[in-house]
Amino acid sequence: MDMRGARFLITGGTSGVGAALVRALAGRGARVAICGRDTAAVARAGAGGVHAWRADLSVPGEAARVVALAAGRLGGLDVVVANAGVQYPTPLTSGPAPEVLSRAREEIAVNLTSVAELAAASWPHLGASPAPAAFVAVTSGLAYAPKRSAPVYCATKAGVHILLESLRHQARRDTPGVRVQEVVLPLVDTGMTAGREGPARKLSPDAAAGAILRGIDRGRDVVAVGASRALLALLRVAPPVGKRILRDA
Repeated sequence: MDMRGARFLITGGTSGVGAALVRALAGRGARVAICGRDTAAVARAGAGGVHAWRADLSVPGEAARVVALAAGRLGGLDVVVANAGVQYPTPLTSGPAPEVLSRAREEIAVNLTSVAELAAASWPHLGASPAPAAFVAVTSGLAYAPKRSAPVYCATKAGVHILLESLRHQARRDTPGVRVQEVVLPLVDTGMTAGREGPARKLSPDAAAGAILRGIDRGRDVVAVGASRALLALLRVAPPVGKRILRDA
């Protein structure tokens, strides 16, 4: 895929992997729009030449609003990357603590519901793209082998995995020019993973962004990045071993 001049929308584009994607795409000559929750970070991105809006994707309608703004500013969309995500520890066996359940609802809204809304809102633009178009969503090795401490996060990522499989069936029937791609990330060194360690060394956001763009280039349905490649291979041949490794990650 020739990314020079390509029109990208990236959710969660003000930090971590999203911000690294913006940097990488700038080097390839792409035109980029982003959204994020942090007002100051959105302002900095806008001052740097990126089309940026503040949005809280846990709010119904926000994902569709961002799509409309981005498509209007860029004159359409060629690639949409659903990158925004939140993760909280969720001790459900400790009883119905209001704060825990509130955060669980937020995880579901941001990590899963907004991806479906983003897809529905962006599809008319992707389907009209004259260039090869793609809807890309970021999942995690935890979608395939969940960990003990974050059951709702793991469930939302597993839900996105299935959502993309079904969406891919629809796209092949209705809009064969639009690819549906899943990016399976390992543990990446971002604010969300601060203080957390896993069985493999953390990947840098820039390395993750480079792998994502190579996967988009190659048009793969599933782009397993870094240690996620080994995890998915292990889960095929020895599922209990792979799940045990991730359980306490």
